[in-house]
Amino acid sequence: MAELNQIKYLRAPVAMGPVYEKLLDAMDSEKFGATVLDSLNAITTGVRRLYLFEATSQEENQLQYYSCEPYVVDLFPTYKKWYLPEDPIREAYRAAPACSDVVLQRIRPGDISCPQFRQCFFEAGGIVERISIVQKGEHAWRGMSVARHKSHGCCSDDEITALLELAYLALPIMSRNARHRQQQDTMSVTELEERFASRFARLTSRERQVCARAVSGMTVEATAKDLGIARTSVLTYRQRAYQRLNVNSSLELCSLFVH
Repeated sequence: MAELNQIKYLRAPVAMGPVYEKLLDAMDSEKFGATVLDSLNAITTGVRRLYLFEATSQEENQLQYYSCEPYVVDLFPTYKKWYLPEDPIREAYRAAPACSDVVLQRIRPGDISCPQFRQCFFEAGGIVERISIVQKGEHAWRGMSVARHKSHGCCSDDEITALLELAYLALPIMSRNARHRQQQDTMSVTELEERFASRFARLTSRERQVCARAVSGMTVEATAKDLGIARTSVLTYRQRAYQRLNVNSSLELCSLFVH
């Protein structure tokens, strides 16, 4: 059974001041998630994956930032459809029902009852444990999950304390960043094209058009109709853009754009 502890006193020492300054500098920017990852690597070792997320219910969660192996990214749709109901993280939500409640959950491979879930997200990557710190906000739970590689073993008590201190600083800021991201999601296709042009000059005009529509949620067919070109042309431009940007899927493209 997954270890689950309610945290009654959550605070950060003065020594975490420089970390807090970096998080504040990255607030409301695309660098926030990467800043949390850098801070995480500075206080512990063996981190293989990081997820920052918000959940409005036990069935609905939204990744705000992630850092993990590419094959894990490809499994995200499968996780959301099949494995989320099997994930003990739902127990953490139930253990933090009131605003400001905080829980720490430690999950090891043996705590996962679903063999396929355990193999895909733990054993295949050599993950020895996943530590999640979840805080209940006014409208949603916000959380930080860290997956530890077996080469470094499970986290020590001191490392757990450091993770709690980082979460104390990062989670409230992450919630603000989530609202900032929602504002970005309302950008028009033209604004998205301009953003791609400013950040990825190596893309051609047509590649930017195709990428912008992918980020906005358009299907290949809708993109072809909108641009007045063949579906096969959309696929060709998209493949070329993926190669230039070193991504392999639309999900990775969205992550590259946001982060």
